[in-house]
Amino acid sequence: MSNFDPRELRNAFGSFMTGVTVVTAVSESGEKVGFTANSFTSVSVEPSLLLVCPGKNLSSFEIFNSCKHFAINILAEDQQQISNTFASSKGDRFADIDWHADEHGSPLIDNAVAHFSCSTFNRIDAGDHIILIGEISAFTSNDKLGLGYAKGGYFSLGMEHRAEQLSKHQGSIVGAIVEYEDTVLLSRTSQGYTLPQVAADVQKGSVESVREYLQANGLNCELGAVYSIYENLEAGQNTCFYRASSEQADKTRLGEYIEVSKLAELDYVSADIASVMTRYADEKQHGVFRLYVGDQQHGNIH
Repeated sequence: MSNFDPRELRNAFGSFMTGVTVVTAVSESGEKVGFTANSFTSVSVEPSLLLVCPGKNLSSFEIFNSCKHFAINILAEDQQQISNTFASSKGDRFADIDWHADEHGSPLIDNAVAHFSCSTFNRIDAGDHIILIGEISAFTSNDKLGLGYAKGGYFSLGMEHRAEQLSKHQGSIVGAIVEYEDTVLLSRTSQGYTLPQVAADVQKGSVESVREYLQANGLNCELGAVYSIYENLEAGQNTCFYRASSEQADKTRLGEYIEVSKLAELDYVSADIASVMTRYADEKQHGVFRLYVGDQQHGNIH
């Protein structure tokens, strides 16, 4: 029996970047069940095996512990809401999503990156989980990019690539929303507040450029996912902002930490920065962060 702190151990496990899946099955009575899992692993090609690890605390555990068939859905990068639904929602989780059944009745989520229909090959008891091994009877896949997960948050591989590509353009700007608890680091100028930002080094790319800039100014931050990708078509300039977290609110040459609740009251150097901070303040309150991609005329929230 280990005496590790469970939360610290989960955090350490969470540092491993994974994809996100939804595991589904149907009971003998016809009840459809599913749960979000990143404990998914390919096992063997011959025979074709994979595994997932249902927790014994799942409300649907007994169904997965006795099912003869189940399915794995690898979620696409725009299916974060589906992941959240199967991670936390109660009631009929399938009511608000598009899906179809495989030959055994297990739900397959529409527009996922891949589906694997499985027959149960083996179950192995493993502490507070079981290792559920499936033999693949059918599968589909496409060219979409999958939804990523690490350090308690989602990331989009496609958007990370796009941010890096844009930073290769001359004159691109990269910056960070540096968070400490319920505060954000902002720089005050004569024109208003702005975020810490720097011209991207076309050789190093966006992530390394902003990381070096923050470190050079005395900030020990952990960079997270890209938060905003803005293409100013008139100026021919691209701006990418990343979320970052600081372990302490150190005084810095880059500005001051301001409470999230006060962000909407501030004057900013531009409408672009004001829009980013207004959205951030709202999403911080609700605990779900999204990614903006667009220009002056068109934009999308992912």
